[in-house]
Amino acid sequence: MNQRGKPIYIRLNQGGGTGSGGPGGPGGNWFTRIVGIFFLLILLGLAVTFGFFILIIGMVLMIPVLWKQRHAIRQIWKMRKQAKAQYEQSKKSYQQQQQRQQENSDSTIIEGEYEKVDEDERK
Repeated sequence: MNQRGKPIYIRLNQGGGTGSGGPGGPGGNWFTRIVGIFFLLILLGLAVTFGFFILIIGMVLMIPVLWKQRHAIRQIWKMRKQAKAQYEQSKKSYQQQQQRQQENSDSTIIEGEYEKVDEDERK
């Protein structure tokens, strides 16, 4: 005998005539859309709340580590503050030097250290 039996036909649901082919299309139910958006907002709110909760727990757990390293952190802040002040000072001195060079560019005076050479030493 034939072992195949009856053929099986599979029909994909195309949405029953709705434009986009699903319940979210133009023929979808408004109640399901509103409930879906409501659940999406609830899920998003829970995810954000859970994220903040994990962040707060992490910060609380970091307090002892930061407390042990408070001296090193203070030194880093001091060095950062000094480096910033030194950068500002060097920037200011560079600007002053550029301004002086612009003022002196028209004159014939050359700034620098000079050493007077005797006529006897030249020869």
